[in-house]
Amino acid sequence: MQVTEAITIFKLSVPTSHLSALAALIAAYILLRFRFGSRQAGLYGDAAFYFVVIWKGSYVLTDFGNFLKAPMSLLYYNGGLTGALAGILAALFFLWRKGAAGSPAVLMSAVAVQSVYQIMMAILNENGPLPETVTVVMFSMLFILTVLRADVSNLWQRQLTVLFLAVHLIAAAFQPDGFGGLPFVSTVIIGLYQLSFLSAGRRHNK
Repeated sequence: MQVTEAITIFKLSVPTSHLSALAALIAAYILLRFRFGSRQAGLYGDAAFYFVVIWKGSYVLTDFGNFLKAPMSLLYYNGGLTGALAGILAALFFLWRKGAAGSPAVLMSAVAVQSVYQIMMAILNENGPLPETVTVVMFSMLFILTVLRADVSNLWQRQLTVLFLAVHLIAAAFQPDGFGGLPFVSTVIIGLYQLSFLSAGRRHNK
């Protein structure tokens, strides 16, 4: 979804995409803590921290001069798509090192983050009634189904991961620039990551 609005907080104009991302990260942490306990929520929190640090920190590295002139610009700017992808890969690598790759918690956190982000972006911005309706309805249904079924079995995990990819593919087809931004790319990366470890675990069990 395109950013068409900004919200003023303490005289600072903050893009709705930043607020949506923050709300999505917090919501996913609360959900994981409730469903899987403090350890899984802690792993997610650490992974999210690595993502944000690399995503935002890459702006400092690539545009250090402007950052020194205006340190508050870090609130507005980031490392772009490259920095965000580096952050996602670092977070997924961390989860793999901790033995969490392919777990229900990873799937549920990914779906929660993407669903809350997409729904908030649809509500807070103006992208047309059809794209907004499709986005809210499809991601709401995906979120509810994932919360209810993600930890039932590996089969449900695989099916929900494929559904995650399919839902975002359909929603992106209605959204302005739906295929070109970080949200869709991140869904593809995380979906393939999850499927690869689920498939590896299935072969190992056989």
